[in-house]
Amino acid sequence: MNFDDVFNAQNTTGISPEKLAFLKAMSARQAGGGPKDMMAALMAASNNAAKQGIAFNEAERDLMLDVLLKNLSPEESKKAQSMIQMMKRMKR
Repeated sequence: MNFDDVFNAQNTTGISPEKLAFLKAMSARQAGGGPKDMMAALMAASNNAAKQGIAFNEAERDLMLDVLLKNLSPEESKKAQSMIQMMKRMKR
């Protein structure tokens, strides 16, 4: 799925241009791959964002996950969503 398609379908109002550019670059790097690749891409993106002084709120993190999940097959997306839910439960 194309970055612009995903972000045109999402509400990106209020997200800074710097964050949108960062998300677009992350999406381009992650194209293809499976759930493990997605999680690795997310961790790398998080580390890169922190180095650049970019912090994402929960809604923006959810948007990142939506972008990453749209690049997966339906089966891979289901596996990744299960992993994400498990991680969210562990954070509580």
